[in-house]
Amino acid sequence: MPIITCDIRNGRTKEQKSRLAKGLSQVLIDVAGVSIDNIFVVTREMPGFNFLDAGEHIPDYVPGPNGEDIAGAAQLRLRNEAKSKVSRTPHHGE
Repeated sequence: MPIITCDIRNGRTKEQKSRLAKGLSQVLIDVAGVSIDNIFVVTREMPGFNFLDAGEHIPDYVPGPNGEDIAGAAQLRLRNEAKSKVSRTPHHGE
């Protein structure tokens, strides 16, 4: 029996979590030919602080339009801006 475990940050609606579980199940059905009767899905919710991404704790989920993660998108944008600044900084001896 395939078991799908999905760890997400607190804040999604019941509808979003249901769509996620059903969508993941459907992928397993389509890709591996598993019967829905044999699929078990576990969704665990936690505060953002319990997750570490690229060495940084991530913010709590903040829902935006269409379920977009506003806080997560902002963190990724800041990280990419910081990487861009580092790559443009001349290195010693260049």
